[in-house]
Amino acid sequence: MFALSWRNIGRYGLKADVDGFTLLELLVTIAVLALLSVLAAPLFASYYSNCCLKAVMWEIAGMVREAKQSALGERYYAIAFDPGRGTVSLLSGRGPDGEWNTPDDEKVRVLRLGDKGGGLAFGYGDYGPIPTYAETDDGITFPNNNTLICNPDLTGNAGTVYIRSRHGGALAMTMNSRDFGYILRRWNGSAWERM
Repeated sequence: MFALSWRNIGRYGLKADVDGFTLLELLVTIAVLALLSVLAAPLFASYYSNCCLKAVMWEIAGMVREAKQSALGERYYAIAFDPGRGTVSLLSGRGPDGEWNTPDDEKVRVLRLGDKGGGLAFGYGDYGPIPTYAETDDGITFPNNNTLICNPDLTGNAGTVYIRSRHGGALAMTMNSRDFGYILRRWNGSAWERM
């Protein structure tokens, strides 16, 4: 705030007294705000990416539960991972070609990693796979064309899917073949740890 007052200074006319910021004070304030913005932006981006990563992994876990429940009706269900399109699909059956994860499959719903924010993609990046687990080029180790299949006996094929963000976070979901359960792991900066 500044206050403006007028006083008579004789033959030179009126002079305004203005209390306010000097140019130096204004420049210092702008510089401090710019510095805080530069420091906060990467932290916010990393936090946002990690939130997106967790949300996607929980959505995939929801698809697994839905496939498991739906398979009780004597029908095969599957989760198809397509690294080329960056999608995860809940499938209620194979199409006429008899193969999983092809365009003619019966899709219940599709999750697109690119729509979820955070720069998400399949793969484990430079972190490498979970120790003693199979390596993969695309971050998906499920057989049958990158498809996790749930049969009516509530068993399925074992494998792992890795999803990473461009800001450094990574999560992995490993399915077992016995009870169709899963384990979630996250990259903690130096190793894979269970969540």
